[in-house]
Order: sequence, then structure tokens, then C-alpha cells
Amino acid sequence: MAAPPPPAPISDLVIDFIAAEILPKLPAKSLLRFKCVCKSFNTVISSPEFIRLHLRHSLSSDNRLLVIPATDRTLYTFDLDSLSSSTTATAASATFSWPADSNSVVGSCNGLLLITGFFGDLHRLVLLNPSTRTYVDVPSAANFLGFGFDHRNNDYKIVAVTDSHTNVLKSRVTQIYSLNSKSLKIVENTVPLDAIQYHFAGALIDNHLLHWIFWNPSTRKRRIGCFDVCLENWGADVPLPAHYCHKNYLLDFGVVDGRLFCSFEDRVDLSFDVWVMEEYGVKESWTKLLSVAISNDLIGGVVPVAISGSSQALIKHLHFSKMFWYNTVNGVTSKLNVPYFSDRRLYICKGSLVSLPGAKLFGAVYEPPVEE
Repeated sequence: MAAPPPPAPISDLVIDFIAAEILPKLPAKSLLRFKCVCKSFNTVISSPEFIRLHLRHSLSSDNRLLVIPATDRTLYTFDLDSLSSSTTATAASATFSWPADSNSVVGSCNGLLLITGFFGDLHRLVLLNPSTRTYVDVPSAANFLGFGFDHRNNDYKIVAVTDSHTNVLKSRVTQIYSLNSKSLKIVENTVPLDAIQYHFAGALIDNHLLHWIFWNPSTRKRRIGCFDVCLENWGADVPLPAHYCHKNYLLDFGVVDGRLFCSFEDRVDLSFDVWVMEEYGVKESWTKLLSVAISNDLIGGVVPVAISGSSQALIKHLHFSKMFWYNTVNGVTSKLNVPYFSDRRLYICKGSLVSLPGAKLFGAVYEPPVEE
């Protein structure tokens, strides 16, 4: 019996159509498997042009990964959509394991995560793509960190801010580490009137604007300072919500679904309120996202993690390892049980194929570089 004829090769026209219309809409992990289908797919998916095209689709899609620093010193990722109707989250495969004394995520941009941890007395910073499981070590820096993308120069940058306040000296040093040049430089050294109030990571808007909360002890006022990663300087402040006043205690600050948020404890109405800035930079656009009555489960405050659909908000306890679904229509909360969940800040990450200069493939356990 004669052997069947070999399959006809895929035409370049078909490959072009698949590459332009189908592949960019697929999850990053699926695309990594498809690179093994044929040489044409591998060439297309590995190209910088396709990686940029896929990233644009990924950033505009609803597909999101919930990144959880766990108690077993491992980062886990969960498909956020799979959690929206659940009371218990099924453990995902480990994304990143390392024997650090502590670890936390301090930035997320274009599918990349900036992770910090201590190995004894040594502070480590790692940039990780959880989809491709590749990473690079970067120099450790100051106590206030932010991570963003300089679209003008196609460069990822880490911003490190050091506030020093003693009886003799006050100073603020702002440094930038460039992934392209692999260099750290000081961009500003000033004598400030205020200080970054909380150990929050820089809240990133539009991939290049980082924000921190500052407190002036003389005027007893707060402000939202903004650092532009592209221009490498501090710009105009962003207004706090008009609702902000001394009776409402500021609990938390960050980004939820691409918008700045402030979380308050309303000591008059006995509730935890979360406000979001619907239109960036416009004070009047601050809108109350949710208001949760203070209960035994939620004493201490809540933090918004993500919005799912038109009425579901994922929130976590500010200090403890508790997570809840909150219905923004009827105010009902339901607890979400997540394996290994710790009390650290959670991050939302988009799947991407973005590559890092000099990146290495992550193995079973992270091995920090040896100090010279």
C-alpha cells in the first residue's frame, strides 16, 4: 500500500493571515507551545513585531492574571476570570520560587513583574515575565520603588526614591535604573519639605507615570506626587479626592483596573470607602467605588484588587490574609479561599511575550548571583 502524500505546506499567505488575525489574540502560554508547531510559527511568534502586536492585544483584553506572593515563598498566578464565580481558588502552578526570607511584588508593567526579597542581609531585585518564565537580576536600590516603561526610548526603568530625614539633614534622592543601558543614575537630589508617607510601591498609570503619597508634617497635608519615567522628572501633583479630610483616615493608595484609588476609613459612618479617579488628573472625577461596613472580618481596612464584570470587586484585608468578593450593587461580601495566600499586596498582570535583555530561564528554585 502506497504511503499517503505529505501534507501540503502552509502558504505564506495563510501564515500571514494567522499571524495578523489569530495568533495575537491568544494567551502567551498557548503561543509558547505553538512555537513548536512549525518553523514558520516559531519565526513569527519570536519576532519583535509580533511581540509588540500581541502586547497591544493583551493590554486591551480582559484576560488578567492575579499574582499572589504566598507563605511558601512562591509566587502563584491565577486566571482572574476563573475566580469570579468561585468561593475557593484552585492552586495554580508555581510561577517563581526562591529561598528569600521575604518576597513581594512591587511593580507590574506590560506583563513583567518587579519582585523584591531579602536573602539574609542582602536585598535582591528581580524582573520576571511569569508567562515566559524568564527573569533578570537588577541592582538593589532604595526603600521606595516603582517600575515603568519609557515608550520614547523603548526602555524599561526602575525608579528608586530614598527619603532621609534626621534632626540635621533632610534629603530626597531619586535614581533610575535602565534595562537597556544596565546603569543606575541619580536624576534628582533635593531638600524636601515632605516625605513619602507609606511604603507603597509606585502606583503606575499609562505605563510611565508613577505616584506616591507624600506627607508634610508642618502643614499636616498630603499630596500625590507624580514621576514621569519618560521625562525622568517629578511633574505636577495629582489632586486628592475632595472627600478627603481629617475625619476620614487614609488607609491605602494604588491602582485598580488602570485607575488611581484611595481607601479610607470613614470614622463617622463606620465604613471602609474606596474612591477611584475615573479621569486621570481631574479632581472632580473621583468616584466612590465601594463602601464596606466595618465588621469583625474586616477590622483594619480593605484594599481593592480588581473589578470583574459590572458588579463584582475583588478586595483583600489590608493587613491579614483574607480575600473577598464584593457585590457593588447590593453590598454583599463573600469570602474567597486561596491556597498559600499571605498578607502581602496583590498584583494584576497581563500575559505577554516581552523579552528582557540578558534574561535567563527560571529553573526549579531561584539562585541569586554570587556577590563579588
